[in-house]
Amino acid sequence: MADSDKLRMAARAEQDLNSYQMKQGLGPKSDSVLESNIDERADKKFREATGIKTGREAGATGSNRKPIPEDEGGTRDSRGRLAPASEYEGTGGPEDKVKLESERRPGDQDTLNIQDLKTKGLSR
Repeated sequence: MADSDKLRMAARAEQDLNSYQMKQGLGPKSDSVLESNIDERADKKFREATGIKTGREAGATGSNRKPIPEDEGGTRDSRGRLAPASEYEGTGGPEDKVKLESERRPGDQDTLNIQDLKTKGLSR
């Protein structure tokens, strides 16, 4: 693709984004737009696949029950089900995380102080 073609395509994209309809979001909105605030029609404006995720799969749900897709590093168990997000909490157990948070934010009301850590057996 020549530089002039790239410039022309960029100018068209800029005109499209600066249109009144794109700025105001006129017209009916699909369910996926309402759930994720991402318009799936944007994917159709490009020749190559953009990888835009829309709908419920687009954002975090705030719960650990949502399965992690295989393309994002999720694995399947022996029955072929995707593992839930709760299985990917990172290294260390809950005790390690409590101790780490207490060290990072000393004096915070939501963390344990040194005395509490000692009584719970998390510190020496």
